Amino acid sequence: MKTLSRICLGIVLLVGALIAVSNTAPVELHLWPFTDFVVMPLYLAIVLLLLVGVLVGLAMGWVSGRAHRRLARDRRREAERLTGEVTALKADIAARDKAAKKVAAAKEPPVAEVRALERQQALVDPEGMDPARARG
Repeated sequence: MKTLSRICLGIVLLVGALIAVSNTAPVELHLWPFTDFVVMPLYLAIVLLLLVGVLVGLAMGWVSGRAHRRLARDRRREAERLTGEVTALKADIAARDKAAKKVAAAKEPPVAEVRALERQQALVDPEGMDPARARG
């Protein structure tokens, strides 16, 4: 693609150079509200008119893209706001998880107490049977 665009640019420059070399005769440009006129080579008048046309086209494109730029700007702001909200929610979830782990750790009896309860249960029910089932 890059090569193709360079070839096209080269062709346009070659045609422009041929026009400049071929049309060196002076021309008079009269501008309507003014009585004065400008004398310049024909190729210079052609190049200036093309340049004015390009500038007008660029300006029209820039003005017509205003709505798209505004929409893109609004969507970028919304994305930034949502990203901030997601970050805040993740931080909130992490804080809640940490608090829940602390509460769960506080509710669990220490390992020494669990072992003591297991020893007591073994003394009461040496066969590992539930007393309610043994009666029934």
